[in-house]
Amino acid sequence: MNIKSFHSLLFVVLLCVWTPTYAEAQTPSTAIKGRITSQGKGLANVSVTDGQTCVLTDSKGFYSIPVIDPNASFVYISTPSGYLPNDSLNIPQFYKRIDKNRPQIYNFELNKNPKTDNRHTLLVHADPQFFKEENFNGYALIVEDCKETIASYEHTDVFGIDCGDLVGDKPQLYSQYINELNKTNIPFYRVSGNHDMNYGGRSDETSTKTYNSIFGPAYYSFNRGKVHYIVLDNVFYIGRDYFYMGYITEKIFQWLEQDLAHVPKGSTVFVAMHIPARLSETQEPFSYSNEKMGGQTLNASALFKMLEPYNAHILTGHMHYNKNIIHSPTLYEHNTAAICGTWWQGDYCLDGTPLGYGVYEINDDKVEWYFKSAGHPQEYQMRAYPVGQNSDFPDDITVNIWNWDKNWKVEWFENGVNSGEMTRFEGIDPKVAEMCADKDKLEFKWISPIKNEHMFRATPLSKNSTLEIIATDSFGKKYKTTIKPQKQLKNK
Repeated sequence: MNIKSFHSLLFVVLLCVWTPTYAEAQTPSTAIKGRITSQGKGLANVSVTDGQTCVLTDSKGFYSIPVIDPNASFVYISTPSGYLPNDSLNIPQFYKRIDKNRPQIYNFELNKNPKTDNRHTLLVHADPQFFKEENFNGYALIVEDCKETIASYEHTDVFGIDCGDLVGDKPQLYSQYINELNKTNIPFYRVSGNHDMNYGGRSDETSTKTYNSIFGPAYYSFNRGKVHYIVLDNVFYIGRDYFYMGYITEKIFQWLEQDLAHVPKGSTVFVAMHIPARLSETQEPFSYSNEKMGGQTLNASALFKMLEPYNAHILTGHMHYNKNIIHSPTLYEHNTAAICGTWWQGDYCLDGTPLGYGVYEINDDKVEWYFKSAGHPQEYQMRAYPVGQNSDFPDDITVNIWNWDKNWKVEWFENGVNSGEMTRFEGIDPKVAEMCADKDKLEFKWISPIKNEHMFRATPLSKNSTLEIIATDSFGKKYKTTIKPQKQLKNK
């Protein structure tokens, strides 16, 4: 046998012994590697990801991720309970940008949380949506209110999540937004909204480019105490003009499956995203209307299925009103009213909710919440109107209870006598109707009040009675407001 024949035979034998699998053929030989430490000591069982594959660190804190996705931009961690990442202007630095031109080794050093985080407080903002510098005059008042709320939790670990539309298509305002919110001196995690996107690209993949350059990955997770927090990007740019829909991609779902695989069943899980998952308790028929496509997540049922093993809360924004939906005994959705209200045009959101934010008090796996109206005490949870101030029900007293859900109880008393529960109805808050009536005072003429589902009414025996409304929330806390007898006009 000549040498040429021998080489040919050897090649055939080697082919029979080893044939690469499809995955081996497609996977680069390099890998992302590194170590997670705190005070120089390796941390075990920390989840690390490139946005597609999740792995856990070993007993000494080392990890290795095969670079399956050639388009991966970040390597990042799901910060474990008891620890905090470094931050820059209170933007958590839980990620590192992948540099293809350097060795793929990325180490993370975490700090011990100085406070016990089994008990912690979460502030939830939504839709600050700045479109000009003058908007920050109103925002400064919100930030000051947040500082007062944070101070009231002096011995508690406090952080925030901002549920998107951080600016109103004005990326040049990101810097001022960051500097203003930094005054709260607590870390804030961010969600990408439809007004944070880059428009004009040919697909969704490039729509978060600016957001990524400032805040890092658009989907990620972290832990505080016994709670697992997840941030998702559910704003899907359809590649034309400024149009988008509420949609979670398969890539994000696959990442989420791996992320949740490390979370014990029965745990409390928070999912923050911009567009609501679903605004009704039951799934409505599908529609191609802009309202349906842009006002809820079209494939939310798949997310609900993944959250079934957990006690889950979904935090959303986008709608500029406040609404709590109980999808099941273990799945709540909290659609948070806009920080900017009616786009910084007045003191209320479209449903009459005052400018403010959500506050969530977490003790181990127990969660309680309330809405904090800026400039008002915590007890301010409703606004009542005497007889004659609601044109739809001129003979009734009416009240707007913006953080209501179906577990609340709303009673009324006439001259100290319990008159039973008030009747809930869909209606427009009179203050919002008044605010939107004078179009000359509105910069955006299209702004109009909307009906909300948290209005209540009752018909008193006399408009001269003293009327008291007592609303009891899901946790047994009672909130009261009083309507005094109307002054009678003197005879001329």
